[in-house]
Amino acid sequence: MKNFSIIIPIFNESESIFELIDEIILVFGKNLPEIIIVDDGSTDNFIKKKDKIENKTLIFSHKNNLGKCKAMYTGIQKANNELICIIDGDGQNPPYEIKKLLECWKNLDLNYKKKFLICGHRINRQDNFKKRISSKIANSIRRFILNDDCNDTACALKLFLKSNYLGINYFRNMHRFLPAVFKAKGCKIFNVLVNDRPRSAGKSKYNFNNRFWIGIIDLIKVWKLITKEKKNGK
Repeated sequence: MKNFSIIIPIFNESESIFELIDEIILVFGKNLPEIIIVDDGSTDNFIKKKDKIENKTLIFSHKNNLGKCKAMYTGIQKANNELICIIDGDGQNPPYEIKKLLECWKNLDLNYKKKFLICGHRINRQDNFKKRISSKIANSIRRFILNDDCNDTACALKLFLKSNYLGINYFRNMHRFLPAVFKAKGCKIFNVLVNDRPRSAGKSKYNFNNRFWIGIIDLIKVWKLITKEKKNGK
């Protein structure tokens, strides 16, 4: 299947992004989809090396680091296809798992074909103990408050329609709460088990402080947003 776009937001991922692109090409072969990389103001040597993959991908760059959410938004706006897949550039999401999300989409009931969000749910997570525990706590709090039907919102692997995504009023860090916002817009949430693997290179951009506490603040904002959305929908 070619008619979808893979969006890869990156920030200082030059140690992994080139191998990831090669792997995507290997997985899809002749059915290679559109691949869009959004370089979010990287300060490593990605710009100097990007000619290695320019003939295989579309590359857009932010002059400054605007955050993963903005990089995703840029890539989705630039996509030429309606069906969108998001994957991280650090290599922890195996590209072959994209096919599971596509298979789920193909088998959707016609009632959901135009209003859905398919989320990866990682099994055998390769994060360190502290990160797994903080993520588990955050997931439990999020599900209790937002009731978003998502088992693993922090998994980057997601599949949705461009029109549904762009129909949401953009806000910073919305990528962390896509299931809740999509559900508030009348979309059905689906979870697909996917493998996880260790980072092959580089360091995570997130830690307990910049993920957990900021996430709690954003959680309150999103709760207010979807509460307002529900009231407007009545």
